[in-house]
Amino acid sequence: MTFHPQMTSQIEGISLLDDLRFRRWNAAITDLWHVECEPDAGGTYVSHAPRLVAFLDCVGDGNVEVRASDGVNRPGPRGQGCLSYVPAGMEVSSEVRGKCRLRHLDIHLDIDALENSIGNAFDRVALETPRIGFCDPRINALVRLLADDLESGMTSPQIYGESLVTALVTALLSPVQAIEPQRKRGKLAPYQLRKTVDYIEENCGRTIRLDELAQLTGLSQSYFCSAFRESTGMPPQQWQMKARVERAKNLLKKGDTPLASVAAGVGFADQAHLTRVFRKIVGTTPGAWRKEQLA
Repeated sequence: MTFHPQMTSQIEGISLLDDLRFRRWNAAITDLWHVECEPDAGGTYVSHAPRLVAFLDCVGDGNVEVRASDGVNRPGPRGQGCLSYVPAGMEVSSEVRGKCRLRHLDIHLDIDALENSIGNAFDRVALETPRIGFCDPRINALVRLLADDLESGMTSPQIYGESLVTALVTALLSPVQAIEPQRKRGKLAPYQLRKTVDYIEENCGRTIRLDELAQLTGLSQSYFCSAFRESTGMPPQQWQMKARVERAKNLLKKGDTPLASVAAGVGFADQAHLTRVFRKIVGTTPGAWRKEQLA
């Protein structure tokens, strides 16, 4: 069954500046909002799924106050870099002091899918406890990466977003682990690494889901990501991009294949996407690299 957060809201004095941008991941939906708020604007919101609301930018004289319906007073304005975790079914209200433009990311969480992918159940107290107006540099960094994916309009590999969501939720709902000494996780066994690398390189031209790779090794998704990075020095999605670039090199050596066809043939969204990734990995553009090879 397709995950849907079933969110309802009532707003006043808030209007969209850009089209809503959203993307559905395996265990979450990310919504990127860019809105203009009139003085004394506000709204009430309730969702059947827990969610994280992150204020990315606030331009103007306004500040936003967010309140939860649990009766606990949490005074103070909410601005850029502020995070709020809202449990499922809890109503929150917002009030804007002054006129401003806001850009915020909402991340709606499919807890059942997340627990299945991680292999552990989340603490029920953490799931049901609101956290309004907090800041966590780790979570903010992951939020920014998810927002950049939506802002760019490019389609990142599915395992990219799923890795970010898994890391974000682990940090969000496991606060005790943040202050305990972290246990270093081991590497993949040689046969697990070879099996995974072969699978990525064979299928690099299509979307590879993180759960596919985890199932190959018999590990949970979160443990697999950590072990793969320990083994290779990079996350799985970066290895996939490297494999695509190597496949692109083979096509470029033929000399007469248009760059747009090369991009499509190895799984990139378009020629610009190929050029950006190729330059980052190789240090030059695909066209310049081909000229050097054929000189």
